[in-house]
Amino acid sequence: MKKLKDALCAVCLLTFTSAVLLPGTVSAGTGNEWLNAFFNEVKGFRAEFQQTVFDEQFRQIQASSGKMVLLRPGLFRWDYRQPYEQLIVGDGEKIWIYDADLEQVTVKSQSVALGETPAQLLSSADPLEKSFTVTELGSQQGTEWVELTPVQEDTAFTTVRLAFRERELVKMEMHDSLGNRTIFEFSNVERNPGIDKSAFVFTPPAGVDVIGQ
Repeated sequence: MKKLKDALCAVCLLTFTSAVLLPGTVSAGTGNEWLNAFFNEVKGFRAEFQQTVFDEQFRQIQASSGKMVLLRPGLFRWDYRQPYEQLIVGDGEKIWIYDADLEQVTVKSQSVALGETPAQLLSSADPLEKSFTVTELGSQQGTEWVELTPVQEDTAFTTVRLAFRERELVKMEMHDSLGNRTIFEFSNVERNPGIDKSAFVFTPPAGVDVIGQ
């Protein structure tokens, strides 16, 4: 179960990270307009997050929370605080996953890790509509929703939904091919804050096991 939780955390946040870093242009409409504005205007992003994973019966199988920060292009840091500590850092070349409880660090090439998820498509320099069909879902409870459906069929996630309120990203919902649903809810959002690049430098603590490159 612990390995499953780790995998879900890593895959989901990589997908979100790359989505935030993507510049793109899509058709007009309130949701699409805010989607465009967010991707084109955001260079840095900081927030607290609540992540919840549900199975195909919509039964909760994981809940976690923490803080995250992103800086375009390709830099990110996710600090999971609850229910266990885990740190995931992307420095532009490698992704470092540090599990404090296991005293273990897993390191991967960032391009390879992103290639294992829809993040490869989301981080592309190509226009958004080249890799996704973008559908406006309309307004729901004061938020504007858009849905991204991958053009390719061999992706980990079948759909990615983004919710905006007053042009701010407040929620992201992802559905995978197994019927699982992962929901991110963001609070205390800061758009384009002053971010020191040292936040994206990770050095494995002394004595921990390092697995990978």
